[in-house]
Formats: sequence, structure tokens, C-alpha cells
Amino acid sequence: MTFSVKAMSGPILRVAFALMGLLVVVGLVAPFIDATRYSDLIRRELESSLGRRVDFDSAAFSLFAGPGFSLENVTIYEDPRYGLEPFAYVGTLEARVRLDKLLLGKIQFASLRLVDPSLNLVKRNDGTWNVVELVDRLSVPRTMPLSLFPAVEVSDARIDFKFGTRKTTFYMTQTDISIYPESSGKLYIQFSGSPARTDRAGIGFGHLRGTATWYLNPPTPSANQLEANVTLDPSDLSELTTLFEGYDLGIHGTVSSQARIAGPANALRLTGELRLQDVHRWDLLTSQGEDWHIRYRGDIDVLAHSFDVETRPWRAGERTPVLLEVHTTDFLTQPEWTVLAHLIDIPAENLLPLCKRMGLAAPDGLALGGTLQGEVGYSNSAGFRGGATIRNAVATLPNLPPIRAPLARIAISGSSIHFDPATIETPDKGTLEASGDYYPATQRIVTTLTAVEVKLAPLRETVSKWFGEPSALLAFSDGTVTGEMIYNHQGSDPASWSGQLQIKDGSLQPDGLAVPLRQFNSRVLFEDSTLDLPRFSAVVDGLAIRGEYHFNKHAKHPERLRIELPALDLARLQTALDPALRAQGIWARLRFGRREIPAWMKALNLDGDVTVDRFTAGDADAGSLHARLLWDGAAVQVTSLQLNSPSGRVHAHGSINLSGFAPLYRFTALASGFPWKGGLLGCDARFESKGLGADAIQNLRANGTFTATDVDLSPTNTFQIATGSFSVSFQQGWPNLQISQIQADDGDDDWEGQAASQSDGRLILDLQHAGHQRRVIGTLDPSPVVAPPLSKVAQQ
Repeated sequence: MTFSVKAMSGPILRVAFALMGLLVVVGLVAPFIDATRYSDLIRRELESSLGRRVDFDSAAFSLFAGPGFSLENVTIYEDPRYGLEPFAYVGTLEARVRLDKLLLGKIQFASLRLVDPSLNLVKRNDGTWNVVELVDRLSVPRTMPLSLFPAVEVSDARIDFKFGTRKTTFYMTQTDISIYPESSGKLYIQFSGSPARTDRAGIGFGHLRGTATWYLNPPTPSANQLEANVTLDPSDLSELTTLFEGYDLGIHGTVSSQARIAGPANALRLTGELRLQDVHRWDLLTSQGEDWHIRYRGDIDVLAHSFDVETRPWRAGERTPVLLEVHTTDFLTQPEWTVLAHLIDIPAENLLPLCKRMGLAAPDGLALGGTLQGEVGYSNSAGFRGGATIRNAVATLPNLPPIRAPLARIAISGSSIHFDPATIETPDKGTLEASGDYYPATQRIVTTLTAVEVKLAPLRETVSKWFGEPSALLAFSDGTVTGEMIYNHQGSDPASWSGQLQIKDGSLQPDGLAVPLRQFNSRVLFEDSTLDLPRFSAVVDGLAIRGEYHFNKHAKHPERLRIELPALDLARLQTALDPALRAQGIWARLRFGRREIPAWMKALNLDGDVTVDRFTAGDADAGSLHARLLWDGAAVQVTSLQLNSPSGRVHAHGSINLSGFAPLYRFTALASGFPWKGGLLGCDARFESKGLGADAIQNLRANGTFTATDVDLSPTNTFQIATGSFSVSFQQGWPNLQISQIQADDGDDDWEGQAASQSDGRLILDLQHAGHQRRVIGTLDPSPVVAPPLSKVAQQ
């Protein structure tokens, strides 16, 4: 008996292998067998199954996917009730036939597989969907509880949604769907795909997958019509915001979720869990290691295209610091969505890391304290809305007084977040308050600081640490400040300041001035490109001054300065301006190389106006002085200089060159009305000198013309008028005066000649008239010549 079984097993195996080989060969050859003669029969059966007209280019037999046909370039037209655009364009449609019907010589399709199709899912105004009716036609009850093969299978599809004749912006791409009908009248569905937008390039935003059971004939309207488990695979948060908004909101991170959906179509219940990781602004680095796990529940109305979702605690009775509500309408057409956050006693220090990742600028070492509560919402149509309060709010920086507020209020409206005033502690009796606005869309920060009798030095330190130092206060120290400052900063742009302040008893150290301005009092008005001190007073080296200062970055001469002094001495002026007039450093003292122009001088472009009531040079009283000048870098142009002394008047203009190791002066002056030798002297002269103090006198060179009237050069030499040309220098340590082209009238005759000064102070004139020689010996001393007594004249 055993022998006979073994003997039979060999032929049986050979027959089985032969049949299997034959089956493989037939399966490989079947696709190449033209089934065109069955095209009409196939088309009629497809149209009967789908209830729609069908066209295709070619047909071939298929065996491995089940006995059936493979159709190429298939167009499935739409039922006219749902529109004129075809329901589907299919690259390849694999139609599997029923074996029981095939044995009877009939063709009836058991399932359809659509490869790389483009589908249009249409909803009519009465709420019916073309796809629901189509699936219902294809999902006739099976004899088995669950079919081993799907009735409809879709591979790598694009699915568009239409409402009436209007196609929505949203579609699904790379979609796979398998539908398994059961004899009980329900469908088991497997699906995966990526949602996308027609107005955005890309292959999709996020990836969804899951399973669902669809009850085509629920026993009651309130019974579950759908039961589904949906998974959102880890996706970039910016992709999902782009999906709903059409653009990247600038918030990046990773989001994933698992959800359970069940209920009737108009009241689906949603429960699930959401996970957020590494949430940050697009241009900032991620913060690894911080994850948020959120449980949620909600309701979905598929017919109305709306859903509501809210977060909930992980355990019953547990209190969570943040509860979120999400409301969405028209999610397939024009999504309107709102997120509302309920904040319940959140520690303020927990908000700082998130704010930094969202791009809110914060100083190094910042610490927050207090508890936050309130409601904050955001909608894609109205932006931010809501408000919150921080109790016992405190913000600190290392080595600085803290900012405190027993109750700090935050109001959120539209595109801005407003912070009500909070008090900054100061070491003195003054008060300092800070309030502000933040604009998330543009990352703009506007902060208002209000000071009342606050010490200037600690104010500068506090403000510079929190916001950066305002340029209007850079040169000030000491004193007190009252007024308002506004800080404005947006994105990567430089911060700007504006405001109005009253500075009292301050100190100011301008660039180029050797001594500070003390007891400084003035209003200070400033903006991003302007600074105004409309009326200031101060004390400089014991001298009281008044004036005004204006700066406008866009003006031809950005700086405008007017100064009034009751008195000023030339030596004290040179001492005060020593950093500007004298080159500094060892190389300057050695006269090696060229002077290095300070940065502040290179940037200087000043229109100045100086008035001195009493100007002196040593013991000499020069009277009142008024000067107009243009100071541009190392070049000073004195456009007008007027000196009204008790002895006469001088009108001059010229330049001062500060590019060398010592100042170089070039001036043209017109002097008149100076008393000399009992008469009056005037001149039109050009001066040039170099250096400071005694050096400037020694290097002085001058030349020009003069006019003298009614002068007594000696007791016997009086001239009604005398004119001529002159040159003078002090190189040898005394006034070396040379006079030429003298024309003198003594009342009787006209004399011509020349003159020269001597080292002992004498002035010798050699004159001639009609061949007669005349020598006049006088002095440079301007005092008139006094005739000697007659007795002495007689003795001589």
C-alpha cells in the first residue's frame, strides 16, 4: 500500500507543476492577447455597473490580478445630474470578472482597480455625492460576510472636489483607496493620501492614512454611519498652515495625530491625541527635546463642512493650564477657522521659551515671574483677539532693577498685542513706566517709556540693557529726566527711538570739547533722524552759556548749533577746543606722518552760530563777537565774523584747516575805526597763521592795504590822510611791519614813500615830495604823540 502511494505521488506532482507552469505562461502571455473584439461587451458591462458612459483606447486579457481585462486610457463620463466634466480619467483600469458568471459564458465584473486616475467627487445642491451613489452601485451584497478582494481599488490617484459646477482649491494627491463591501450592507475602507491645494506647488501637505467602516443603511438616523481611525503621520506644521491658509504663516515644527471618528454624517464624534515637536519661527533654530502631547475631542458635520474641536485633560478631574478650542466652517471650500486658548494660571516663566522660538526679541538673562490667565484667540479672517492678565508680574535682567506690576494687562486686537503700563523699579524717588505693542505679522515692537524725575545715569543703564541705548542720551550723564521715549524695532531692521524729554542739571560731554557742559538744562525732542534742543543752558569751565541745537540727518548740514556766551577769553576757547584743534598721540607730538582725523570729526557737518558779549585776548578787551561757520570734517569755513570792540570794528571771513598737526588759518578782514596816533586807522588785509597760542602769533603773516586819517606820527609830523600797502610778520619775535606805496597828505603837500618797523618798536617813514626828502620817526604804539614842553623844545 505504501509503495503504491509513493508511486502515484510522482506523476501527480509532475502534473501539478506542469499546470502551474502553464498557468504562469498563460498569465505572462495574456496581457499581449488583444481583446478588442470584446470591447463592446466590456464597455456595455462597465456602463451598466457604473451607470455612466465609458470609453477606452485598448483592451487586453489579465490573469494574475484575477481573470479579467486591462483597459488603457479610460474615460468614465459623469452622470448628467452631477455635471458635464467626466468623473474620471484613468491610465489603466483593471476589471476582474466573476468566475461563476464566466463559466456560464457571461461577463460580470467583480471588482475594478483604477491605476493613476484623476477623479472628480461632486456634491449637488441637494447634498448628494456622485461617489456615494457610484459606490452603492458597485457594492451589491456579497454571498460572503467579507470579500477577499475590494470591489473598488484606487491607486496613486488625484481626487478633486466639486460643489455644483465649482471646483474647490483643495484636492487629494497620491491617494490609495480600497473598498471592501460586506453582505451586511457596510463597507470596509482602507485609505491613504496627502491633502494639497491647486494654488500651491508641491506634492502635498502632510500625509493621512487610516481605515473606516461605512454603514450604507444604518438602522436609525442616529446610529453610526461612519467609524474611522485616522493617522496624521509626522508632518511639518508649516505644511498644514499652508494647506488651510494658502501660505506659510512662518511657524515651523512637527505635528502628528491619531484620531477616532464615529457617528452619523451630520454629527460625527471626534476623539484623539495630537503631538507637537520643536515649534519655532521659520528663521530660528529648532529647540530639541520639547514635545507637547494634547488630547482632544470634537464634532464634525460632513454635510455642513464644519467641525469643532477642544482639548481636554489627560485624566478626569485634572486641571490643565491651557485649554484650546478650534472652530472651522466650510473646510472644503473657503475655510474659516478660529483657535481659542483658555489660559489658567500659567507660570509666566513657561512662556518665555515659546516666545523666543516665535521670534520675540528678548535680552540675554531675561527672567519672568507671575501667573497668566485669560483668553486668546486667532482666526484666519480677523487675526488675534482676546486679553490676559499677569498677576504679580516681574521681569528681571542681571544687575538691573526689575520691572514689576501687581496686575499687568495684555490686550490682543487684530494684528497687535498691547501691554498696559508696568512700573520699573528705580533706586531713587523717580518713577519709570513701560508699556508697549507687539505686531506678530511684522515682528514689530513698540515700547513707550514714561519717566518722572528719574536719575539719568541709572535710566541709561536700565534702558540700554532692555532695549539698547537711545542715541539721544549717549552723550549725557548725571541729572534727572522727565518725559517719554518710544522704542520701535521691526524684524532685522535697526531699532529706532523717538520722544520728548526734559533734562535737568545734567552733564554733557560733546565730541571735540575738552571740558564738559555741566548744569545742563533743556528740552530734548528726538526721532529716528532728528534731534532738537530748542533752548538749553549750561556751564562750561565756569562760564554760563545758552543756545539751541538741531540735528537732521537728511539736511545739507545735518547739525545746526547756536551758542550765546556772556564772556569768553581766547586762551580758554583754545583750551576747550584742544581735542579738535590739536592732533593727539605720540606721532602727533613727534610730527611723524599725517594727522589721523578722529571719527567724530570725519562725521561732523555743522552749521554754527556763536555770539559772545565780551570777547577778550589776555588783557585786551576785543568787545562783542558774532561768528557764522560751517564745520565739515577737518575743514572749518568761517563765513562771517564780526568784532565790535570799543576801539573799532572788524568784518572777516576765512577758513581753518584741521587736517595737519596744527591748525592752519587763512582769513580776509576789513577793519575800520581803530584809534591810532590821535586819528583813525582802517585796513583791508589777508591773514595766515598756523598753530596755537604763542605759535599762532609767531607764525602770523598779514598783508593788505590801509587808510589812516588825522594821525600824529610825531609832534611835527601830522597827516590828514595816509594810505598804502603793508605786510607784517612776527617770525623774529617782534612786529616786523613793512609799508609801501605810501600816499600821505599833511595839509600842504602830498608825500610818497615807504616805512618799516624796528625791533625796538620804532616806525621809520621815508617820504619825498618834489625832490625833498622827509624822515618821520614814530612808534607802533597806538597812543597819540604828546608834544614836549616848550622849554625843552627851546633847549633842543
